[in-house]
Amino acid sequence: MAEKQDKKWAILKFTDPSGAKRSLSLYKSVFTIGRLGNNDLQLDDPYVSRHHAEIIFDGENYSFRDKGSTSGSFVNGNKAQETPLKSGDRVNLGRRNGIELEFEWSGQKLTTRTIAETKLQEEDTPHVMSVIDHHQTRYLNTSLIQQQKLTTIGTIERLKALYEITSAILSIKSRDELVNKLLDLVFEVLPAERGVIMLKDDKGLNVRASKHRKDNAAQVQPSSTIVNRVFNENVATLCVDAHSDSRFASQKSVIFQSIRSVMCAPISSSNNVWGVCYVDNLNSQKNFEEEELEFLLAVARQAGMALENLHLLDEQKVTLESFITTLAASIDARDDMTAGHSARVAKYSRTCAKYMNLGADEIKLIYYAGLLHDYGKIGTREAILCKPGKLTPEEMDHMREHAYDTHKILSKIHFTKELEDIPLIASSHHEHMDGTGYPFKLTSEKIPLGGKIIAVADFFDALTHKRHYREPMPIEDVIKLIDDQSGTKFDVAVVEAFKQYVYKEYIPNQKKRAEMEKLKERQSQRTSTQPKLEEEIYVAQHDHQISLPNRQ
Repeated sequence: MAEKQDKKWAILKFTDPSGAKRSLSLYKSVFTIGRLGNNDLQLDDPYVSRHHAEIIFDGENYSFRDKGSTSGSFVNGNKAQETPLKSGDRVNLGRRNGIELEFEWSGQKLTTRTIAETKLQEEDTPHVMSVIDHHQTRYLNTSLIQQQKLTTIGTIERLKALYEITSAILSIKSRDELVNKLLDLVFEVLPAERGVIMLKDDKGLNVRASKHRKDNAAQVQPSSTIVNRVFNENVATLCVDAHSDSRFASQKSVIFQSIRSVMCAPISSSNNVWGVCYVDNLNSQKNFEEEELEFLLAVARQAGMALENLHLLDEQKVTLESFITTLAASIDARDDMTAGHSARVAKYSRTCAKYMNLGADEIKLIYYAGLLHDYGKIGTREAILCKPGKLTPEEMDHMREHAYDTHKILSKIHFTKELEDIPLIASSHHEHMDGTGYPFKLTSEKIPLGGKIIAVADFFDALTHKRHYREPMPIEDVIKLIDDQSGTKFDVAVVEAFKQYVYKEYIPNQKKRAEMEKLKERQSQRTSTQPKLEEEIYVAQHDHQISLPNRQ
């Protein structure tokens, strides 16, 4: 087996101007530092020159060279033009207290031969470590391929795989589906035996998906040392023969599992680190190599962008729902008698849609339309809205305008594509199957299903709650009215689904709620009579000098 040239790799650790801690692997023969974007390390600091300095690796040793910067460079506090570097040296750019770079180097030779082809013997188990960030992977920074002639058949195949993976994960709409798909795709390309995806939540990093190539493989227990470094510093780590690595060998997860090879990459986007992707091997014949780390980091980066998109979508959903809920509440607030009507209609409609086995997206659409179904009442005169008696024909015509106004107002809102039918659905809750409804006199086939569902829900809630002009009707009487108008005013299938909801959920829940109210009332009565009873006992004891037994 041919062995490639041996190298020594060092790590440059620093805190960038944004406050983020970073680590970069100095794998290039000339590593440039400056303020311009074409440097290997770009530092946006007024004391850093455009092409400030470079770190040179001659195959054996590293040295630092200032490139004639305006403000100079300092190594361990001393102004330096060109000087050798040793592990622990600190480089400050521009000022003695300027941006500080810490040079870390084990000084051990790192073999870049094809590790998968190499059997590690006891005497051939050196600390083999690579640390890179997303700027240093050829799969995201393709200029590296041209600069260093890193193109191989394997690289091309992985680039194709990365394109397919990116297309697959960016179309996924749930976190659980995303992390499981990510592991499946990683296992298709990389020779990992075990893997886990950990995502951050309020309680810290937690496993969200795991995978084993063999059914009888031991449960993965990721090394907290490796995981924490990757997550906190936003760098990817490769450790070949973790069991012999002095920094990780003391970790229980490494000792007990005899881990031979580990790769861990941050799942990150431009603004956040969402978690880590951790894969390992127990077999020394299947150790990972650096290009595989680059690939894993690239895949994890794409997953991070997908998670960023999901997060933004979640925020948009929360914002949209709060906006819609506020609009609905503003209408209900005009009249204390109808407070909560829109929210109840939306809830009934959503549950009825579930009983009809509609899809999640359609259920959400109907729910939002239910919240906004009466928004046109913002233009209804308050005297008519709150009138205690029967409306005149003219007043009824004015009241009915709210359905058309709902459509007119909501049509001016730029809803997302999946919600663009809200204006039609919300405004059609007074349409009848026989075409005698309003505002557009639509017949059965032209009334959207959501409108048919909201029509029944609105009718049910309006009649089972008190209004200025009447008391609430018994549920059974309202259901009979709905049944009597099934097929003419209401859709038959919707009526049947709504009745299932009423008898299976609504009525039982109402009974439970009534029982809870009675229980609270009894408890309240006992609490209110307690002080009076205590006072009567005290008076009896004081006035009549009698002894009463203590109550338990």
